[in-house]
Amino acid sequence: MIRIYPFQTQEVRDLAWACFSPPLLHMDQVTSDTSTISACALQLTPARQLWLERLDRDASALLEHLQRRPTHRLGVYFEQLWQFFLQQDPDVELIAHNLPIHDNGRTLGEFDCIYRCHQRERDVHLELAVKFFLGLPYNSGETNSGTGQLQEWLGPDARDRLDLKLNHLLERQILLGERPQARKRLRAMAVENLSTEIAFKGYLFQHEHNAPPLPPGYNTDRKMERWVAFTQIRPYLSTLDAQVFLVVPKMMWLGAVHCDNPDRTLTAEELSSQMALHFEADHYPLLVAALDSSGVESARFFVTLPDWPNQPNESP
Repeated sequence: MIRIYPFQTQEVRDLAWACFSPPLLHMDQVTSDTSTISACALQLTPARQLWLERLDRDASALLEHLQRRPTHRLGVYFEQLWQFFLQQDPDVELIAHNLPIHDNGRTLGEFDCIYRCHQRERDVHLELAVKFFLGLPYNSGETNSGTGQLQEWLGPDARDRLDLKLNHLLERQILLGERPQARKRLRAMAVENLSTEIAFKGYLFQHEHNAPPLPPGYNTDRKMERWVAFTQIRPYLSTLDAQVFLVVPKMMWLGAVHCDNPDRTLTAEELSSQMALHFEADHYPLLVAALDSSGVESARFFVTLPDWPNQPNESP
């Protein structure tokens, strides 16, 4: 688990993870248009590290920013964290966010963020994405080609797929600035010659048996996590160096979890019992954090029904 953001406030950990954790994929390995599309160039500098440390001591500005637009959607929360950073950082200026482009009443798309980088003296269209994908295991006897396929990685509800997300991101979202209607809108804002960047963050989860090859462009700086079927949960928990566990609410899926409240944690037996009750009523996979003796996340894993993703899924 990432340990370079040892902040006490969950929202500050989420902010640091959203903006400065390694990208999920190397964009230059998944797109042929390497001349114009790149990963986000904003790095965790010493000055930004100090800013995060000060914010952790007094997070009121960040909390007030988030409270202005309360949300239960993780993607919106992820965008809000980025907007706060771009508004606060002295090296950049947030020009616009969630900027829609219309054509005769029809919405063509929306710019996630447009910012000006003072150091590079350029304006940048930044697209944001945060995703969680589970790799489909190979069936017994099936030939493993050794070549990773993007379509083998599904979201927890199985309707989301890595290949579909990348196609939409690279063939539609990041190209919005090339449309005449967008150029006209940007010129009115004194924005021209946009660079394009993508901040694609998230986690991949492999099954412990018959795991598919890594998808093209996977950033090996990121730790590959696990997913396990509910029927195998007890033997899997015994392999972890953890005494207590936490079922992680979706709005806490970003940065590493810290939990020092024993009333919220579960022993392995309590976790198994709670999952049995959950899967009697719901098909949606659960994300679980294994906690060390300090209550800090040491590993995370999804738990699914045995026949996932073949059964119908419900919203979390």
